[in-house]
Amino acid sequence: MVQKIMLYFIQVSKMFLLIIPFILLLPPSMPSQTSSHQKIVLRGFDGTPLTLDGKIPYSPKKTCGACHDYNLITRGYHFQQGRTDGTGKIVVSDTYDSTYPWNLSSGMYGKLSMAYPNPVQLAKKTNPHLSEIDKSSFFFVQNCGSCHPGGGWSEYDRKGHLYYDETNKIFGYEIAGDNPLIDGDYTPFNNGETIFRAPWDRSGVYEADCLVCHLKGYQWKERESALKRRFFRFGPTVGAGWTTLNLSEDQSKNPVADEIEVDYTKKEVADFENLHLQIVRRPPDENCWSCHALYGERKKGYDWSLETDIHKAKGMDCVSCHPGNKEHNFAKGNSIQQTVRDDLDNTMNSCEDCHYKRKDRRAPRYRHPFSPKHMRRIACQTCHLPYRSMPAELVYDHTSGDTQVYETSKFLSSNPLDPKPAHDEPRPEIWYPAFREFKGKIVPVKPAIAIYWGDLDEKTNVVKPIPLWKIKELKKPPLKDDDGDGIPEVNSLDEIRSFLIALRGKDRFKNPIANIPVLIKGGFLYRLDKKEGVEKIQHDQAQSIDFSLNHNIRSGSLAIGVRGCKSCHAKNSPFFLRKVLVDPYDEKGKPVYMEAWERMGIDKEKLSRLLLEQ
Repeated sequence: MVQKIMLYFIQVSKMFLLIIPFILLLPPSMPSQTSSHQKIVLRGFDGTPLTLDGKIPYSPKKTCGACHDYNLITRGYHFQQGRTDGTGKIVVSDTYDSTYPWNLSSGMYGKLSMAYPNPVQLAKKTNPHLSEIDKSSFFFVQNCGSCHPGGGWSEYDRKGHLYYDETNKIFGYEIAGDNPLIDGDYTPFNNGETIFRAPWDRSGVYEADCLVCHLKGYQWKERESALKRRFFRFGPTVGAGWTTLNLSEDQSKNPVADEIEVDYTKKEVADFENLHLQIVRRPPDENCWSCHALYGERKKGYDWSLETDIHKAKGMDCVSCHPGNKEHNFAKGNSIQQTVRDDLDNTMNSCEDCHYKRKDRRAPRYRHPFSPKHMRRIACQTCHLPYRSMPAELVYDHTSGDTQVYETSKFLSSNPLDPKPAHDEPRPEIWYPAFREFKGKIVPVKPAIAIYWGDLDEKTNVVKPIPLWKIKELKKPPLKDDDGDGIPEVNSLDEIRSFLIALRGKDRFKNPIANIPVLIKGGFLYRLDKKEGVEKIQHDQAQSIDFSLNHNIRSGSLAIGVRGCKSCHAKNSPFFLRKVLVDPYDEKGKPVYMEAWERMGIDKEKLSRLLLEQ
């Protein structure tokens, strides 16, 4: 009997020795289907473990950072958005961009884009006078933190100090010896007013929240309501569902939290005692979409659904194309407007990588009957994004100080050759992208038309946008509604002239609003000439702001060219002759369009050859 038992163990041992090499050959990143996160001990900001009946918010840095390298993880560009580079070095700077000096970094934290409903300019770290200040870092956390995972600029100032150290009860500006009044991280001024303030000692800092990505059912809206009311330190606890909120509404009818009570016994979202069983290693699409939907829908008109994207229909998710690394940087492509961490451009597989170079063996090999010249000259997205089925923001008119936003449905129709729908036709949601040259290829884009006042530097020919709070306070000349939509617009030369004269005045701090006031609109710069008339000059900054289109890939049966050469190369080509909005209203209130071939740099002689019947 003993011999049989020994023989059995010898056989089992041999089997185990055979299995070990196979285990060692498995990729180290392959997760076990039955493994779970180790037990998580929630900790407060002082590192003390919390109890189920605790009433203070937990600290992600002390909780998750007990095992994970918090400093390394928060170097990721989602956390920093231009504040630091890949090594963690602070690069946001008052002298970051010599060409456009109002841009203080390459990311959302510091880079100004007028293609937003409410463009905000991050105040410089050191400002010569209060007229220079638009929005502080505190404002960014409060109003932009809803689409930010915490950490980075919501935790540390531009010199690397905590905005407020809970342990030592000291502000970062006190360590640096800076003047908080004109310090863009601590100034109480926003929109020219002091009522905003920057009470970092009461709000606390907003630490990087790991559950934003790694917890299903995360409460985004509730967390946003807490940030809006400056409960920064409570943000992660609210997002996990461990609070009871007393809500009201702000001026824009958005819910805000007036009071927050911590309750760790709540289990609707996260379970205090079993959080380790709820952690997901691979972020689900809905977590990515909670932030990116707002940007994607507004700017590019996309939605991530089975009906609108062939990759989604085939079971792929966000991280299939955008996997992350140990520093929590997600692989990215190369788009026109996004410039944060350009060193990581093209770290994700391109269309050609998967469908031509076979880096993903599961991807079908493309079979195109036309000349290879098309593949070299035209991006895959150009044909496989034939149209958009959701409206997107097209025009941002900032001239009144209260931005007017107009969607694609106002100026584009379901007929790419005729933007004016029939009178009995309801305004469509479908619209067709414009095209432009980018990195040697023709790519599809959603143009955004920004109309705004600026201050011209004649030496550099650069126009510095004027903050909206100065326009809002301006004594405005009377305007007419020339296009009949019920909203007066600045479009006639008389209206433009009256505004330019008014902009020679001073702001509330008795400083000039603009030395050389100009209007940026529809491809042109408008300014006063020596005789007080209005001159109109073509200007680069007045061109449309083009956003890359890469998602909502349609399958071959829906792509441009599926019906052969005549899909594009025909007398009435919807490809070359489609209309693209240039100016929403000319001097008489009429929209101005150009055709796609003009934007692609094609001359008329070449166009005539391209449009020959095939």
